[in-house]
Amino acid sequence: MTASSFKVNENGGAITVTITVRSSLSSKIFLYALNIMLISVIILFFIGDIGVITAFITVMEVLLFRYSLWNLYGSETVMLKKHSLSYQQCYGPIKMSAKTLSITKTLKVFPFHENFQTGNKAMKLVFESVDESLHPVNLYQTSLAISHQDYKTFMEIFNRFYQQKPDEYLLPLPQMN
Repeated sequence: MTASSFKVNENGGAITVTITVRSSLSSKIFLYALNIMLISVIILFFIGDIGVITAFITVMEVLLFRYSLWNLYGSETVMLKKHSLSYQQCYGPIKMSAKTLSITKTLKVFPFHENFQTGNKAMKLVFESVDESLHPVNLYQTSLAISHQDYKTFMEIFNRFYQQKPDEYLLPLPQMN
């Protein structure tokens, strides 16, 4: 898991975090080539009137196209306000609908590492609140990972926005080589 591009913007009433996929040139070339090849095969099979195989390959291409859009142009935006959290994922030109969740009492943000053993320094953000009966509720977890430095930057802004003690919700990170 590699860290994605990270941008945080703080205006008076909200914090907006945008995390964007960072893909390598070789990945981009491979995905473009694979999509072009599958579209060419679909056209050839369609012209050759091979219906069943054409339908199967078309379904594969739709799934590959969505995967390609995410890995080439994908981004997610999280907007925090005092009493709500909104998030939206974008697949380049295609934007999913924004979802907004209420924050009832408090909001905690902490890092989540998918694999501690590999020495990976990238982490996802987990946004947690509590429900009416004071049980913890996972509101949202980012799909894309950010670096340790980006996490620190975000937490400084987050703590200032919610006027919390500096280390109140900044959980210690595991030591990595």
